[in-house]
Amino acid sequence: MKFIFSIISLFFAAEATGQSHKPAISTVAGGGVAGYSGDGGPALAARLDNPFGVVVAPDGDIVFCDTNNHVIRSISRKDGKIRTLVGTGKAGYSGDGGDPLEAQLNEPYEIRYHPSGDLYWVERLSHTVRKLDARANTIETVAGNGEQGFSGDRGAGVEATLNQPHSIVISRDGSFLLICDIRNQRIRKLDLGRGVIDTWCGDGSKKETPAIANISSDTPLKGPRALCRGAGNTFYLALREGNQVFRIDQDVGKLYHLAGSGVKGFHAQARPALESELSGPKGIDCSPDFSRIYLADTESHTVRAIDLRQTPPIVSLIAGTGKKGDGPDTLDPLGCAMARLHGVGVDPVNGDLYIGDSETHKVRKVTQDFEGKAEATKTLGDFKTFVFEVNGRKCRVALPDEAAPGRPWIWRCRFWGAFPSVDLGLLKRGWHVAFIDVSNEFGGPKAMEAFDAFYPMVRERFSLAEKPVMEGFSRGGLPAALWSINNPEKVLGIYLDAAVMDIYSWPRGRSDQNWQRCLKAWGLSEGNSDSWEGPLDQLQILIDRKIPVMIVAGGDDKVVPYVENTGKLESFFLENGGNLTAVVKAGAGHHPHSLHDPSTVVEWAETLLRP
Repeated sequence: MKFIFSIISLFFAAEATGQSHKPAISTVAGGGVAGYSGDGGPALAARLDNPFGVVVAPDGDIVFCDTNNHVIRSISRKDGKIRTLVGTGKAGYSGDGGDPLEAQLNEPYEIRYHPSGDLYWVERLSHTVRKLDARANTIETVAGNGEQGFSGDRGAGVEATLNQPHSIVISRDGSFLLICDIRNQRIRKLDLGRGVIDTWCGDGSKKETPAIANISSDTPLKGPRALCRGAGNTFYLALREGNQVFRIDQDVGKLYHLAGSGVKGFHAQARPALESELSGPKGIDCSPDFSRIYLADTESHTVRAIDLRQTPPIVSLIAGTGKKGDGPDTLDPLGCAMARLHGVGVDPVNGDLYIGDSETHKVRKVTQDFEGKAEATKTLGDFKTFVFEVNGRKCRVALPDEAAPGRPWIWRCRFWGAFPSVDLGLLKRGWHVAFIDVSNEFGGPKAMEAFDAFYPMVRERFSLAEKPVMEGFSRGGLPAALWSINNPEKVLGIYLDAAVMDIYSWPRGRSDQNWQRCLKAWGLSEGNSDSWEGPLDQLQILIDRKIPVMIVAGGDDKVVPYVENTGKLESFFLENGGNLTAVVKAGAGHHPHSLHDPSTVVEWAETLLRP
């Protein structure tokens, strides 16, 4: 066996030096004129009509409710282009079971992603909660029958009536969804497993909410307008008419008054939270570390924050002048006027704040000075990397600053450095990242020979753990899965991302050049190509050997269709008792790979180390 260590390289990214990021406010979508246009072009040139709820999607794009256009739209983080994800642009209630671009919505107000990747939203004027099923790429109503009213508790959610619901939030474990059923003065709870709805909190009256109260149908809620999830089993609730914010502790079954004196008003100076005046808050979200709660304080035209790091907590002004207006974009967010904003959403990685600035018809961003931001912007090049060869193939190993106990590692099977959020997340946890180039081998015999040579060498040279996590992106899914099937005793788990599982799905019929390369790599011809057996033919081995699998995929992947590849793996594992975790990103394509916030995959990998 021949191997040569030829280079040791260290790189440092400017953003990772811990330098301060000063807040600034900028427009990311909308030209300031109401309308519906611009799909496929720059988001800044598009016309919006009253954007409300906004979130950062699992793939990192910014997704928002273009409410008066009755659509849900997305801004690409990569190139700033805008597209419609759901809706035709005409008000209505139709399209369940069909293409998301053929469905009619009626004032989508707020959106949330389920941990599994499905996209949920609430429609105020169809009185429903609906979702984009990522796996089927179709629309489904999950709560509300389209009629206005109050009925259906302890029955099927789709048979219940709601009354202008405005806000939703999904539990951390994805088991239930909470709905601010505004005109019914209640929070309704939908069990997502059973599909059953019930009143979670609120007695239907508009009386003052006590400072400490039970989560109960006997507790009054004065205008329950917006919900977000906090740390653990905590939620935060903004009361519009009450001009207050409550912390809801599900573990103890209590609501606690956190902010707002109950008097409507505005002040630019910071004050203790319970002494502060709020002005009709209609949107709410938390910073990544849950130290701040952000409010779309609609009727003061500002974003305000409850700072939980202070004792007592303090309400301060984050963006806006306190007067209705439009801009300008500025280095000082306090100098940018806004107009009846309805939505706020926080980037879970870098803490940046997105705003649905409704009546300016814009989506804005406040670049936050989040203390975790410098760490979040580290690149793969910031870590010491060995570059060498094994039997003439280029190899790389990135080293953590300090190795975790047992020296765990993840084996990137293709595309070193591409979409590295999971690799970076694991490096920060003390994992190594390893790679050997098997391009144009499509998991064939030569790729398996290269892997067999690389495995003992890299383990010995870097004192790595016996079992790596195999990481297969796109066509890298073939070698990742096949080597695991051949060597289950040497594998801790498999992470597959938009992965090819079937050469009949890709490259055949999609890339003639790659199809010919694939046939050559496997020693096949057009005449006998149907004799090929791939990962999908051998999954029982992984189940029998109890190999955990993590899937990430785009639900609208037209390059490597999920339903033809990892979707088949997911179905087989679920039907046969396999150990599987999956995030299928609603509306997402083949790119970008991975997750913008890699914590789901990182935590999955970390659990594999535990006894």
